[in-house]
Amino acid sequence: MNNLFLFPKTEQYYEDELTRFLRTEQYTDALQLLTFLLQFPNVDESKTEQWEALRHWLYTMFPETMFPTTTQQEEDEEEEKDLLRQYIREKTTDEGYALKLLNLLKEGTLEEQVSALEQLGFLDQPGLGQSVREWLNERPRHPHIQFKALQALKHMGENGIVEFPKNGKTIAVDIEETPLCPEEFPLRIRDMIRRVGDISETSQPDFVYFARQTWQEFLAYAYGTAIYTDLVSAEEGAVDVWASALHAILQEKLFGTVNREEILDNYGIVDSMTLQWKRAHLVLQAFVQQFSPDPS
Repeated sequence: MNNLFLFPKTEQYYEDELTRFLRTEQYTDALQLLTFLLQFPNVDESKTEQWEALRHWLYTMFPETMFPTTTQQEEDEEEEKDLLRQYIREKTTDEGYALKLLNLLKEGTLEEQVSALEQLGFLDQPGLGQSVREWLNERPRHPHIQFKALQALKHMGENGIVEFPKNGKTIAVDIEETPLCPEEFPLRIRDMIRRVGDISETSQPDFVYFARQTWQEFLAYAYGTAIYTDLVSAEEGAVDVWASALHAILQEKLFGTVNREEILDNYGIVDSMTLQWKRAHLVLQAFVQQFSPDPS
């Protein structure tokens, strides 16, 4: 790890992410981020000590959060959903609450729009689904918020085809086929990110956390387009192609350098797969350049 370098803007980006995780009590995510950051040798010593102290505090204060059982994780997630449903039901006694959410959807920041969509998904009021459909169809928007809108429509019980502009085209998506969580994506697509974890677990055990986050954003970017269709219909060998392309893109972005030959060798990319790999790499590169902050 001695040849890895954390760029100043990248460090600030992850510091902001860490603050957000702590503010929203996402302690497991905060721990994973701290573990990743502590791998870099070029960081100021005082900053390293601060991160070490924070990681120790998380282990000490929230052991049940740091080491949850699978059953506990599932129970916690379901409890969170129940609390959100209860909160939304209480809010619906205010007849103007749904209108406030729709106004946020139209005029709010990206974070406010995500929050509005998550809450709208739990409301059961006539006309809300149509309002979200019209908002989605109105003009091109960030792929992340478009995907959140599709999930909200599915939560509402909406069905059928919805059309909206994306990546310079008008696409049509079946609402009922929209995945509500990573586990609902097709197996082949899940295998692609699992493969990154298999390759990086020894040398860079926390790398997959950022790969998974980027992959989910990429799936939102690709959903409903020809790119997503290709992912779904890909043959088994495409798992290594897309996983290695993602690995190469992220390694260069995070560390400023990438040993492409080593990555291709680790993933078993042979000469006959080179053209397919270059195409996947170009698609991922275009996505990262468009929607991911420049760390340099």
